[in-house]
Amino acid sequence: MFGPRPANKYYKTMAGKERAVYLAIIGLLVAGTLYFAFKTDTALSPSSSPPAYDADSERHSWPIEEFITNLEVPWDMAEDSAGNFYLTERPGRVRSYTSEAKERFSVALKQVASVGESGLTGLALHPNFDENGHLYLYYSYRQSGQLYNRVSRFRLSGEELVEETYILDRLPGGSIHNGERLRFGPDGMLWVLTGDAARASLAQDPTTLAGKVLRLTENGQVPPDNPTPGWLVYSLGHRNPQGLAWHPLTEELLVTEHGETAHDEINIIKPLANYGWPRVKKCYSEDKSLAEPILCSGEETFALSGIAASGTAIWRLRNSFFFAGLRGNLLERIELR
Repeated sequence: MFGPRPANKYYKTMAGKERAVYLAIIGLLVAGTLYFAFKTDTALSPSSSPPAYDADSERHSWPIEEFITNLEVPWDMAEDSAGNFYLTERPGRVRSYTSEAKERFSVALKQVASVGESGLTGLALHPNFDENGHLYLYYSYRQSGQLYNRVSRFRLSGEELVEETYILDRLPGGSIHNGERLRFGPDGMLWVLTGDAARASLAQDPTTLAGKVLRLTENGQVPPDNPTPGWLVYSLGHRNPQGLAWHPLTEELLVTEHGETAHDEINIIKPLANYGWPRVKKCYSEDKSLAEPILCSGEETFALSGIAASGTAIWRLRNSFFFAGLRGNLLERIELR
C-alpha cells in the first residue's frame, strides 16, 4: 500500500454540499506552501517486475488551512500570474478568487450535464493567458440522450466566459471513468486525459479517443511531432487517469490512474506505450509489450487523483511529486531517483 491514512486531526472529511478546497489535496502547491501534513519518503525506480509499493509514511505537524469554503464538488484549479485562482465545480460552475480568497466571480455553464462523476471537471489556462484570456474546460454534456465529453476554449471577458470554441468534441462519456484532466505541458502542447467511459474495451480501441493520453495543439490539431502522424493519441490502455505532471528537470510525464477497486497506478508516459487496461487489471503482466507502472497500490486503494511536481525552488525536493488520494483525503510524496 502507499501508506496509512493520516490521523484524524490532520484532515477533514469533505461530505455533503459544503466543501473546503485544500490546495494540496487537488494536486497543487501554491506559493511554496503545503496545506496538508502527510508524505512518503521512499525512492522509486522503474523495474521490470516491481512489487506492490509498501512503505510506512511519516506524519507531520503541518497545519491544515481552509483556503476557500462552501464549494460544491470542487474538481480542478489553476492560478494566473497575478495570483488569482480559477476553480471548477462539477455541477457546472467556474469560480475565481483572489490570493486572499475573496471571490471575484462565478459563472454557471448551462450546457454541462452533471451525472454521477461526470460534469464540469478539468481546467487549464493558456500559457499566454495574461494576453489572450483563454481558459480551457473539460465537461460532459447530453446529446440525443447520450453523454459525451468535450474540451472547449473560452475567453475571459471581465466576469464572463465568452466565445466558446470546441477543441475536442463527442468524446465518449459516461457517469463514471471520464478521465477529465487537461494541462499545457512544457512543450506548449495541450495534454488531455480521457477515461474508458465505463466501456473497458475502448481503452484498446484505436478508432476512439477514450482511455487515452492525448497530445494536441492549442486549437485541437495534431502536432506535427506526435508519435503517429495525424493521430492525437500519445498513449493508450488507460482506465480512468486523473492526474498529470512533468518532472521539472527531465520533463518526464507522470500520470495517476484509478485501478479496478484497488491496484491504482502511477505511470511514466512513453510515446505509443500501451498501459494494458483492460488486458491487465492488476498492474503487472507477463506480456512485456505492455508498459508497467512505477508504482502500484496492490490490494489497497486510495483512489489517486491530482498530482503535482514540487518544482526546483526547494532543491532537495526537486525529484518529488505530490499526489492526492480521494480515500481518506490524503496527500503523499514520492521521490524519483
